[in-house]
Amino acid sequence: MHLFVALLIAFGLLFLPPALTANDPDATEASPAATAVADEAGGEESAAEAALTGTRKILHGSAHWLVMNVDSWFGDKPFEDAGRVEGLLRVRGLYQEDEGFRTDLRYRLQVRMPNVSERGYAFLGRDNEQETIQDEPEAFRRAQRLRQDTRDEDQTFFAGLGYLLRDNLDLRLGVRSGIRPYAQARYRKGWWLTDAANVEFRQTVFLAVRDGLGTTTSIDYAQALNTRTALRWRNTATISTETEGAAWATSVGLFQALRGQREWSLEALANGATGEQVGVREYGVRGIWSQPLYEDWVIGEVILGHFWPRDDVDLERQQYWAGGLGLITHF
Repeated sequence: MHLFVALLIAFGLLFLPPALTANDPDATEASPAATAVADEAGGEESAAEAALTGTRKILHGSAHWLVMNVDSWFGDKPFEDAGRVEGLLRVRGLYQEDEGFRTDLRYRLQVRMPNVSERGYAFLGRDNEQETIQDEPEAFRRAQRLRQDTRDEDQTFFAGLGYLLRDNLDLRLGVRSGIRPYAQARYRKGWWLTDAANVEFRQTVFLAVRDGLGTTTSIDYAQALNTRTALRWRNTATISTETEGAAWATSVGLFQALRGQREWSLEALANGATGEQVGVREYGVRGIWSQPLYEDWVIGEVILGHFWPRDDVDLERQQYWAGGLGLITHF
């Protein structure tokens, strides 16, 4: 297995013409039920559904065609038997008082290539650079906290290879924009304390140019209150050779699943760093509503929050409202 395999896929996806999606015609066909609904609705709704299906065909078909052909260079195992292509495209509009409105685009793709390695996989995407290197939990990433990236350079394109040593332990070697390498070792473990309570533990050790050697620890506790409602307490902390203290974040809140794969949550959250004069950089409340918008692979998300940040000990704590609209497409 070599790193250039992932890089080859990455560059191929960047320059692949849409016409090549015809090599995987069945990967993203709409269901008969969805087609019937579209035919009955006609007009505007039918055109919208066709646009969604067409976008998914382009995303999945291009990735599938390229990955399947790269995998065939390394052996004769049929890609359909053990190969896998899973991707996510997330488009958000974020609004923050005093900062205005800004769009945010994230892209992730993970593939399994049986001829390269039965336990190996390739990954690529576009995300916040520091959060990607440190393996920051999704709940505490800037976009989920309705914080806009301060500049375009905060976003990075990344690609690499991973290898599953065990089901809960994997190693990853990747590069991000500027061909700067990084490595990660990730361990995950869960325990059921009772029939209604469990703890999930995740540890990531990372080594990267400019970010140094460090580790991120995440511990999540969940307590089911009934069949649809749960209380969750989520925590993460990161230390590295490039920082003096530990950057931390915590949240506690209620999560409820409704019919039709709809879900809402309400959380109180805070983040900060040890060894600094302002130990709590920000605290606030956040509400999230999500539901499928088309079948089960296009998800809509609405986030609303109110936050109280403080960056300097000499400044008073500020406050602001923020909101976000997101569209998540799985392919």
